[in-house]
Amino acid sequence: MKRCISDEIADALRGELEGGRYRAGECLPPVGELRKRFEAGEFAVRAALHKLRDEGLVAVKSHVGAVATTKGRNAWKGHLLFVHTNSNASYFVQRLAIQLSQRFESAGWCLHPVFIDADRDGCLDVGRIVRHVANGVSFAIVLSEFRQVSAIFDRAAVPYVILNGFAKDFPHARAVIRDDYRKCFLELIDALKKRNTVRVLEFDMERKMDRGFKNLMFDNGIRVSRVMCRFDNESQNSLVDVKLCGYNAVRDYFADERHRNSLPDVILFDDDYLAAGGITALLEAGVKIPDDVGIVAYSNKGNEPVLGKLPARLEHDPVATGDAVAKFVLNILSGRSTKPPRIGWRFIPGESL
Repeated sequence: MKRCISDEIADALRGELEGGRYRAGECLPPVGELRKRFEAGEFAVRAALHKLRDEGLVAVKSHVGAVATTKGRNAWKGHLLFVHTNSNASYFVQRLAIQLSQRFESAGWCLHPVFIDADRDGCLDVGRIVRHVANGVSFAIVLSEFRQVSAIFDRAAVPYVILNGFAKDFPHARAVIRDDYRKCFLELIDALKKRNTVRVLEFDMERKMDRGFKNLMFDNGIRVSRVMCRFDNESQNSLVDVKLCGYNAVRDYFADERHRNSLPDVILFDDDYLAAGGITALLEAGVKIPDDVGIVAYSNKGNEPVLGKLPARLEHDPVATGDAVAKFVLNILSGRSTKPPRIGWRFIPGESL
């Protein structure tokens, strides 16, 4: 029976890797070059690279490509999964995956990032997770609230931690690690009160705003309204699409004369790329920042150029988060008793508050 082209590509590259053609840390040719070399389509080339990644011979890193590790699957202490249920991951998730991979690789463990999507019925394509589990996985880090994912690890008796879930939903998880917003939120509320804020308008992609935060705002005399932002094409939600989504949501909202004549005191954006698009739409609409409205945005450390110095930020650090989570998991893998880390946010007042 004729073998598929992806297997042939994987065999050829595997031989070169094991033969020493690529040193540890050296990048393999980009997908475009491999397509020409093997006269194959992009899907076949990427499938071959995924096979090599699953064998531990390469690490596939965002914005870098496939990087040689020179280690076969059996040369690692073990294999771990990082699962996120969105194939078009945010900047934070992409940077977190890179940081986790680097920390575990330096400790002799191979981390496999697995980004998957849900279909229209809400079912996940979990085939890649199942294949990794069948090949032998020591531990999993899951950034998802889908019980469909954790159920796979429960059945296979693979220990796992959940990031940003609720302990009651995952009784079999080794730990549920949640972000600690409270101190950051209190600092933001103090800044809003100094600005005499009574009305905040939030542009949000999902209903994920912390209910405790909203209650704190109400307790301090600040009313919060929400506008849900939706993509024009639900199958495309890259970072560029998020920026366009913010632009369209703000433009459409202030196209209503009632909204233009009743500006909120502060606008809160739930994402830095969403804010970048939304701020552009505000300026085009003639809204002055911060004279007419103040701007606050959830953002990620290391991604400052997206927003510049204009808005105040609720800043999350993917590098520090990756370090804390990796240290916690490595302690578990080594048999040491340890408490889940506290992942914090920082409030950074900007020119608009």
